[in-house]
Amino acid sequence: MTAPLTPSARALHRAGLIGALVSFACAVAFQLLSTVHADVHLQPTDVPLPRAAFLEPLDDSADAVLLWMAFDALFVIAYLTTFAAARALAVSRLLGTLSFGAMITAGALDMVENAVLAVHAAQASVVEPVPVAPMTVLYVIAQLKTAAAATGVAFLALALPARTWSLRAAIVAAGAFVLVSVAGVARPELATLEALPILLLMGLLAGVFARRLRASARASVTMAEVA
Repeated sequence: MTAPLTPSARALHRAGLIGALVSFACAVAFQLLSTVHADVHLQPTDVPLPRAAFLEPLDDSADAVLLWMAFDALFVIAYLTTFAAARALAVSRLLGTLSFGAMITAGALDMVENAVLAVHAAQASVVEPVPVAPMTVLYVIAQLKTAAAATGVAFLALALPARTWSLRAAIVAAGAFVLVSVAGVARPELATLEALPILLLMGLLAGVFARRLRASARASVTMAEVA
């Protein structure tokens, strides 16, 4: 019989479940925003994009850019919560910690990137469009963020046990995300494919956390009945 989770482990699993569900919802929202605001890109490495095409929405559609960044900030908080909780699933605490550490780095870079874009968009909304944007800074941050996220997900794939079909599927989804991220560096047009493995990974992790919580609840009821 599965042993009930401790109160702290139960709270961590609930946080992981909520984080994974919010991450999933944000990933869906990004796809909707991509349709509604097809010209807005949060990083210049998203697609092969001329400088002017990248900057135009920053200068002329500041509200749309800030909406994107609001969802992105929520996404960062959600996936960091998920990866913090995923350490409880890991077969190796070291690998789980390395995964979480890499994702903290990716999240911090994401927030810095958002701040740079927000300042530029805000300036453009109240004054004349800023003639010079820190494009070099944005490129460097985007590449470092991609590398950190791919590293974090790769360590998670190594850390997860392959005991159930959902965990095995999560490992495959994590591996697919890493492959797409690496391929996207050489072929930026492939970066849009990252959404599918993110959706799969977060959906599967949510399922894992939910099942463990249900199993713990059943075990608690059984032990109470036996007692």
